[in-house]
Amino acid sequence: MSEELLQRGLDKNNPTTKIGKWDYYDIGATTLKALKGANIIRNIGYGNLENKKVDALIVNKKDVIAIIEFKQPKEFKTDAQKQKAINQEIDVAHKLGAKIIIATDTKDTLWVNALTGKKITDESGNVLTAQFSITDERLPALIEKINYSINEKNNQILPKKLVNPTDLARSIWQDIWSVSGATPENCLYTFVELFIFKYLSDLGILKSTNSFDFVMSMYTSGDTADEALQYYADNIRKK
Repeated sequence: MSEELLQRGLDKNNPTTKIGKWDYYDIGATTLKALKGANIIRNIGYGNLENKKVDALIVNKKDVIAIIEFKQPKEFKTDAQKQKAINQEIDVAHKLGAKIIIATDTKDTLWVNALTGKKITDESGNVLTAQFSITDERLPALIEKINYSINEKNNQILPKKLVNPTDLARSIWQDIWSVSGATPENCLYTFVELFIFKYLSDLGILKSTNSFDFVMSMYTSGDTADEALQYYADNIRKK
């Protein structure tokens, strides 16, 4: 057990504080292996990242929402320094299944979509520059909007009124039909299964290693598409 976790009572799975409905852990001296042992993050193999330390995490029942990297102002001045801060966390974000990376020197803040490695933009398409402060009452709503909006193809915060699934549903249906060569009925079955899988994950009914984001993190962290689909078929589909 990490000395930091013991000293601060985090071994009892008590977060440092809360950010909205999520737990916030300020744990810069603790490895992923120790966090796993304390049941703060998922109990999976983290490979060569087990000894990696992160400055802070935003967690929802072991599912990591965001990774926070704190830097000294002198280490966060140039574009190269800021990109280095992001690069330090991108692999661990993929392994943890986190969609958001936040890098800050408490004056400037970078918000990055971990699924693409690109900066997150606001509803108008401008790079998001909102300051990260756990005392900001607006922070939970902002993170909620980001988590709701971004994916492996989109880095922009979307107004909820513009999120209409019709075009996406039609596109997925056509992709399944053209790629698989299956009958329309089987394509429909596949589409409905994918839709339900994503929907139950977004509702938090399918969590952790049974979630849509976990399967995507397998693919983005090195597993092949066939391996990710096999994991889904052997485990999540049964669940």
